[in-house]
Amino acid sequence: MSKGSLRWLRGHLSPRGVHRWIAAWACTAACFASSAATALDNVAVQAVAVGSTAPAAGDEPDHGDPREAVLVGSSSFNQAFGVIIERQLARWGYQVTRKGVGGAGLARPDFRDMNQVLDALPISARTDAVFVYIGVNDAQSLWLYPGERPSSSAVMLPFGSPTWEARYAERTLGFYERICQRGARRAIVLLPVDVTRSHLQQRLARIRDLQVQAAARSSCATVLSTAGDSGQFAVGGVAKRLPDGFHLSQFGATVVWDRLRGQVLGLLSLSSRGAPGLAPSDGTYAGRVTPFL
Repeated sequence: MSKGSLRWLRGHLSPRGVHRWIAAWACTAACFASSAATALDNVAVQAVAVGSTAPAAGDEPDHGDPREAVLVGSSSFNQAFGVIIERQLARWGYQVTRKGVGGAGLARPDFRDMNQVLDALPISARTDAVFVYIGVNDAQSLWLYPGERPSSSAVMLPFGSPTWEARYAERTLGFYERICQRGARRAIVLLPVDVTRSHLQQRLARIRDLQVQAAARSSCATVLSTAGDSGQFAVGGVAKRLPDGFHLSQFGATVVWDRLRGQVLGLLSLSSRGAPGLAPSDGTYAGRVTPFL
């Protein structure tokens, strides 16, 4: 064997070379899985279209009307996570509006009032779904509107106190109902993802619970769990999170969306005008919506 061949072999069999090979394989596998899943999604959408039935007597025809979807949330919707969801919805035939707001949540409307952001978005009876992603920025004290403040003139509520939880639950329900009352067929709440910081992860566990409870009380909201990365925030050296520990990398966003895609497609098939819905054997039921956990 030539000296050049030996140098090439040593370089690729070294720990660093093997590590690079594993990382490249992980990225390739993720991309292949995403492409394969997209192909299956397209088949599923075609199947729904073929199986659609004519609207019942008295229903307004909606042939030719574009299906609409809205994404509203924190800065994660400005990054890979929001972009991947938007592109997938567009492939499914939706006209998509995406709005991500840095640092946004429901705990600090003095910094950014998400109700005002929501009011500016094109949500109506033509909107099949509004995707909501908030909560990571809410693991902090809660600012009270002047009308919410007790006689003690307290401006902030400490995180995790019973009063904080009650106020946050009401704000969350109010945000979901704001979507429902504007005519959207469904609010799809994506619960906060797993994060690398243990203290923040503990706080987010309570926030997720409160979001689930609020969705159960609402008239159109459904929650989808994004969990599954805790304890494994990298594969073959490829990180699922950006250095801050809570924003998703491109790879991480793909992994999370792959978990959600099938459930989202099922919910959209139930929400879309004229779509037949899914049979109970498909994992969803066209009756009262319950959280996916």
